[in-house]
Amino acid sequence: MRRNRVILDAMGGDHAPEETIKGAVWASKESPTLQVILVGDRDRIAQELQKYDLSGLNFEIVQASQVISMNDKPKEAVEEKTDASINIACQLLAEDVGQALVSAGNTGATIIASSKFIPRIPGVERGALTAVFPAMKNRPSDPGKTVMIDVGATLHCTPSQLVQFAIMGIHYAQTVLGIEHPRVALLNIGEEETKGHEALIETYSLLKKLEEANFIGNIEGKDVMRGIADVIVTEGYIGNIVLKALEGAAELGIETGKRIWKKNLMSKMGLALLAPVLKKIKRNVDYSEYGGAPILGFEKLVIKAHGRSKAKAIKNALLLAERSLKHDLVKHIEQDITKYNYRFFKTVLQ
Repeated sequence: MRRNRVILDAMGGDHAPEETIKGAVWASKESPTLQVILVGDRDRIAQELQKYDLSGLNFEIVQASQVISMNDKPKEAVEEKTDASINIACQLLAEDVGQALVSAGNTGATIIASSKFIPRIPGVERGALTAVFPAMKNRPSDPGKTVMIDVGATLHCTPSQLVQFAIMGIHYAQTVLGIEHPRVALLNIGEEETKGHEALIETYSLLKKLEEANFIGNIEGKDVMRGIADVIVTEGYIGNIVLKALEGAAELGIETGKRIWKKNLMSKMGLALLAPVLKKIKRNVDYSEYGGAPILGFEKLVIKAHGRSKAKAIKNALLLAERSLKHDLVKHIEQDITKYNYRFFKTVLQ
């Protein structure tokens, strides 16, 4: 049986290594074709593994004596902590020890370490962090989810970089949402073609000409979760603000529900009737359901899980990595980036 080897930064995240190991065990039991390579403190990892029945499971442990914390400055930490788990994990990925990498550790350090050890896909100018948001279902065929790219890897982008993000987002939406021809939109301050700064106006013009894109034009912030688009393209600076704002709104909704529950008997009765619907809403906005956000643009797949990830999120991130490998996500991105760059430069030279 052919196994998909995924490297896990076992020491990355607020709840590591307890929850990362638990998630790895869950994922391995759910998928018999998955093999997880655990990177970190060998003794602590072995101690955690002893808590579980590992019959039929096969884990490999690779020692890393250091950890980059959430409070470390990413660039300095990657350079100074040469034996940090994320550094060792990225080296293993670059050396083909594994086919993909999952980490819930310091986001900046994950991106920098990936850039240091893993080559970008030829022609890709910048990496992009991809997130999945819940969205309205306007048609029975709608997935109820939308992909946003970039949400924090590249803060300010050129038009050509944004078009490359669109290509990567299209293939990711095809992989995770199962949509053959995803609708692509550009996040802007208005729907008109002339809205936004010069880079956005030029990006709009390029996306209109992109054969691979089912481009529907500009959308505004209010449209992000309306299910209008399957892929939303934006700069990392804006995308990260949107991501954190939606996370905060979801947490506020849950907290408000808890306070109402405690208020009086009538509130409890009303919420009890709504419980099935509220559970569904909570599941839709729960980041752990989506596993993690791939950092696309590298020759190998890197998935960044949320820093607060517990076992469920780690499990889903590992399964997402395996599913992406089975769909040859990186290979398909590389093929379309090559085609786009050839057409783009051919047009410039004419």
